[in-house]
Amino acid sequence: MKRITHLGRGKILIILNKVPFFKEFTPHEREKVIDTEATFYVANANEYIIEQNTLDTAFYILLNGTARVTLDGVEKPLADMGPGDFFGEIAFIQNASRTSNVIANDVCILLKVDRRLLGALQAEIREKFKDQIILKLAGMIATKNNQKTERSSTENTSKK
Repeated sequence: MKRITHLGRGKILIILNKVPFFKEFTPHEREKVIDTEATFYVANANEYIIEQNTLDTAFYILLNGTARVTLDGVEKPLADMGPGDFFGEIAFIQNASRTSNVIANDVCILLKVDRRLLGALQAEIREKFKDQIILKLAGMIATKNNQKTERSSTENTSKK
């Protein structure tokens, strides 16, 4: 991945305005994110954005393009990502190794979110980042619980 240095502030704002992750942010808060040493990256098609088992405590917000989540040794993608999706939050929260790979399907523009960036932002903006992470993690837990309930229901039906 390469750091983007040539994308103008106006273009970045236009992109952020379209990304669902930032829908709860005011225009002023989006500007603050850009102005607070935010770093943007570009990944080319089939380039690894995140590599499983590596240590990096940043997470990334996909602003443009699509990517897939994979595990080493598993051909089928676990998930597909699009603009507004983010990944790497587990390593960010736990300060642990990456749990999966994220590979660009096409050219992707990403915002790198690390502790330096969050620490430089105002508390209200930091809270909005945290809210997005909490919503995603809660959704993952709900999905797992639904899968367990469906399996349990199917097993009980087949035992009758």
